[in-house]
Amino acid sequence: MKTAKLKIIYSEEFDIQRVKKTLSKIDWFIENKYNYKKFPLPKALDKEKLQSYSESDIKEAVRAEYTDVLYKECEKTLIDNWAKVFGELEQAFVKSGLSCRDKYIIYLTKYGTGGSYNLPNTVVINIVSSARERVLSVIIHEIVHLAIEKQIVKYKITQWQKEVIVDSFLNKVYPGMLKQQNYPFDMSETQKIFEKYYPDAELIMSNISKLE
Repeated sequence: MKTAKLKIIYSEEFDIQRVKKTLSKIDWFIENKYNYKKFPLPKALDKEKLQSYSESDIKEAVRAEYTDVLYKECEKTLIDNWAKVFGELEQAFVKSGLSCRDKYIIYLTKYGTGGSYNLPNTVVINIVSSARERVLSVIIHEIVHLAIEKQIVKYKITQWQKEVIVDSFLNKVYPGMLKQQNYPFDMSETQKIFEKYYPDAELIMSNISKLE
C-alpha cells in the first residue's frame, strides 16, 4: 500500500483567515452547542466582544503573536509518524468500504476549533488546543470526516451523530488514542447502531438516519 502524501502549510496570513472564519461562525457554534469561548484565539481579542472586531483588528492581533516555531515542531512530528498511522487507517477504510486520498493538504494553526475539513482533501488542525502527541489523532479524525462526508449528506446525519460516528471509528482503529468529546446530547442510540453494524459504514449511516 502506498502512503498518502502530506502537504503541510502554515503562515501568518492563514492564521488571520482562520480567526476571521471562526468569528463568522459564532451563531452556528451557539446553535450546535459548542462553547466557542473556549477556542484558542489571539490574546488581544476579548471573548465577550468577538463579533465586534474588524478585519484590521484581527490582523493586528494575529501579527502581534505570530511565530512559526511550534508549527515547525508539529510538522516534524507529523512527518516522522505519518506512514505508520496512515497504514492502519487505510486498512480500516478498506474494511468499512471507505477510501483514502492520494494526498492530503494539512493546514496548521493556533486558532479556532480543534480541527476542521474541506472536501476533497483539506484538513485544518489547531496545534494549541491539542497536545503535540495528539495532533496526529486530530488529523486522522478530520480525514475520517472527509471519507464519510458524502454519506453524511446522503443520509442527512446530524452534526453530533456525525461526531459519534467518527469518534467510534477511531476508537476501533486506534484504541486509547482518542480523547472522547463531551457530547451535548444523549448519543447512546447512535453508539449502539455503530457497534451493531461496524465495520460497514453504509449500514451504520443508513440505520442512524432512521433514528428520530
